[in-house]
Amino acid sequence: MRTIVTASIALTLVVAAGCLCSAQVITHREPTEGQLRTGATVFVDDGTCGKGKIKLITATGGNGNERAGLPQRTRTCVARPLNAGPVID
Repeated sequence: MRTIVTASIALTLVVAAGCLCSAQVITHREPTEGQLRTGATVFVDDGTCGKGKIKLITATGGNGNERAGLPQRTRTCVARPLNAGPVID
C-alpha cells in the first residue's frame, strides 16, 4: 500500500511540473528580426488583436535558415491560451 501511495504522489508531481513547464511566455513587444530561430513561436500582447485574442508570431527564417518563398515571420491573431504564463516586458 505504501508503494502505491508513493507512486501516486510521484506521478502527481511529474504531471504538475509538466503543466507548469508548458506555459507560454507572453511579451508586450515583438522580438527584433533575427532574434527568433526558425520554427519558434511567441505570443505578443500589444493590443492589436482585440479583446480575448493575442498575436502569435512564428519565425520562418531571417537568421540564416530561411525557407525559400516564405516571409521571415507569420503573424496571426488567436484566442488567448489558457496556459499562458507571465507577461514579460
